[in-house]
Amino acid sequence: MSSRPPARNLDPAAASVRRRLAVIAFGLFAPILLIWFAAATIIARGLQFPPALAYSTSGAIAPGKPVARDTRPLGELLDASSDKITLRQTDAHPLQALMAPAAPAKSAVILIYPNSIDAQSLVGYFRVIRSAGYAAMIIDYADSVEHDRGASRYGFGWEERRDVLDAIAALRSRGVQRMAVLGVSEGAAAAIFAGADGAPLAALISDSSYAELSAVLERIPPLDSLNPLFDRTVLWEVGLMQGRAIDEIAPAKAAAQLDGRPLMVINGADDPLVPPADARNIFAAARGPKQLWIAPGAGHAAALAADPEQYARRVVAFLRRYLAVPTPTAGAN
Repeated sequence: MSSRPPARNLDPAAASVRRRLAVIAFGLFAPILLIWFAAATIIARGLQFPPALAYSTSGAIAPGKPVARDTRPLGELLDASSDKITLRQTDAHPLQALMAPAAPAKSAVILIYPNSIDAQSLVGYFRVIRSAGYAAMIIDYADSVEHDRGASRYGFGWEERRDVLDAIAALRSRGVQRMAVLGVSEGAAAAIFAGADGAPLAALISDSSYAELSAVLERIPPLDSLNPLFDRTVLWEVGLMQGRAIDEIAPAKAAAQLDGRPLMVINGADDPLVPPADARNIFAAARGPKQLWIAPGAGHAAALAADPEQYARRVVAFLRRYLAVPTPTAGAN
């Protein structure tokens, strides 16, 4: 018979010492971990509120004279009759849009833009759409309680994708048969995300969308100079707050899931926030008909301001190719 090894005699004193050391180690490191994650939470929350992201609509960064802000409601800035529509009604936070013209139309373009931009900046995009003869629906964040300027939060296009879906449902209920979307900055990301979710869009125009949220956040203060491991903790928490893993909030990945929907990608050549490489990554991922325009001398979301004629010519040609020529009932006012 084989003899069993003798049982080890456990030293109660040694076990007690090990437990004491474990408690001391926990007491030393627990506050460090709490401070680490608390600081990451503060930064992650701060990244989702203006002015966390630099926003330039005047071309490459350069000193210039301040422009007086027009505080009139968006409806008063538009040079056409418009109808205010509630896209999503909740107890306290309705999301609204402006539809022009108010008369029925068979084709329309949805305009979605960053929720912290001045309403005045939308007029140029609106006129491009209307001058082409299409009905235009602008998701009006500025006049929606849900996106009040004092509490507006960046959804990075991931949250706003449902706004695009609500806009499509509202247009369908009004008899619109074919729809396209023109998104600017995070609005462009929202358009791509909505298209990847199966939104029935005839065409998408992405103006200044980032390719990957993690990459664009790593390029801005305060993440651009922090410890890489701490950066990843912050980004992980941003993903938790958005309800999606940060690496999955990526329009470049979503563009690969557009199921052949035509996509036009626009970006400023001198964009300090979203470099042209992001536009090229989105363009490369798309599998259907696609066009790419890198606007010379334009900063972030500034292609229209840098060259209005070229912008209108390219956008209108794209819409007429894939959204079809508008019917007379949708003519511009």
